[in-house]
Amino acid sequence: MKFCPQCGTELIEGAKFCASCGFQIPAQQQVPPPPPVAETEPQLVKPQQEPIYEQAKEATNAFKDAVTGKTNLVQRVINILAKPKEEWQVIANEKPDVKKILFGYVLILALIPAIINFLSLSLISSLYSFNYAIIQAVISFILTVATVYLTAYIVDLLAPSFESEKNFERSFQLVSYSYTPGWIASLLGIIPGINILAVFAGFAYTVYLLIVGLPVLKKTPQDKSTGYAILLVVIMLILYFLIRAIFALLFLKTIFRGLI
Repeated sequence: MKFCPQCGTELIEGAKFCASCGFQIPAQQQVPPPPPVAETEPQLVKPQQEPIYEQAKEATNAFKDAVTGKTNLVQRVINILAKPKEEWQVIANEKPDVKKILFGYVLILALIPAIINFLSLSLISSLYSFNYAIIQAVISFILTVATVYLTAYIVDLLAPSFESEKNFERSFQLVSYSYTPGWIASLLGIIPGINILAVFAGFAYTVYLLIVGLPVLKKTPQDKSTGYAILLVVIMLILYFLIRAIFALLFLKTIFRGLI
């Protein structure tokens, strides 16, 4: 109900003038409602990935530093062979970096069996051509790196079965450094008759390194580390010969045709 502000007479609904005194009733200004706020979906902030060229640069620097002696590669090899229990504790306190371990350790030591393989086939034996020896050396190098990666993946995959910590970076650490005896033992492969013994000695010490390293890096219970280590070495051997067989089936017939 509205009344005239001039004389107080009751106003008719919608009247523009007062029927009693003729006073003009001011129009009421309606405030328009605020515009609806558009609902926007929250945008997920994706973590920025490091550019590929930056990753390649880091990998190249890691390889260069290791080759030029700026890292502790030689000391790491000596320590992991001479005093593995203490060295595993040192490694456990390091932040695992797959790229640095791969380019600053694995790729360098994996060159040893590849070079020995090349020398054995090209210089010592007269049954094979130079090109054949090069191809075999390259295949040996690729096999070694591929086996390290696959073994680390399987170590991490089997971790829960042995009440161990599931962590691929730690698994890669464990496998990479545990392969050290085999790579160093391959130096004896150039001596005929000793190469087989060197292979067995290298794998035997690899088993020991795994047994000692699993409780430290993977938190494996002591009573399960031996079985875990033996299984892993068997898997290493199977992977190595399986990948080698795949290479043979896919490439050797074509690559070696006319080279021998």
